[in-house]
Amino acid sequence: MKITLRKINEDNWRECIALKVSNDQKKFVASNENGLALAYAHKEMQPLAVYADDEMAGFIMYAKDPDDGMYYINRFMIDEKYQGKGYGEKALCILLKDLKVNGVASVDIIHKPDNEVAVKLYKKLGFKLTDEKSGDDVISKLIFF
Repeated sequence: MKITLRKINEDNWRECIALKVSNDQKKFVASNENGLALAYAHKEMQPLAVYADDEMAGFIMYAKDPDDGMYYINRFMIDEKYQGKGYGEKALCILLKDLKVNGVASVDIIHKPDNEVAVKLYKKLGFKLTDEKSGDDVISKLIFF
């Protein structure tokens, strides 16, 4: 299975908002519809679809903060029927590699503090929990250089 990231556009946005997490995970992520609305209002946001071959399997969105120049990931989800296959880790690694190659020094990821599966993945990839918060969410940081 080849994992790729592709832009969300007029051809695939409906497919993106149809992606869902399981009921027990809904407390951890906002809807993709909410994410796309945020991207529409804030042009610095980069919404991307996670594809497993030619099937959309998830959604990830990142941005460069226009005020301080810091990069952050504020949306990340894999559809319930694609979970547990390593697609999320592969997708996140692709995005992180692209950011690093393009000279980004560090990236934050915003997440719920009690999302144990996500926290485990982020730690595995080198993110460190910070003291910073964004509303009820916490921020973990990955420093490339």
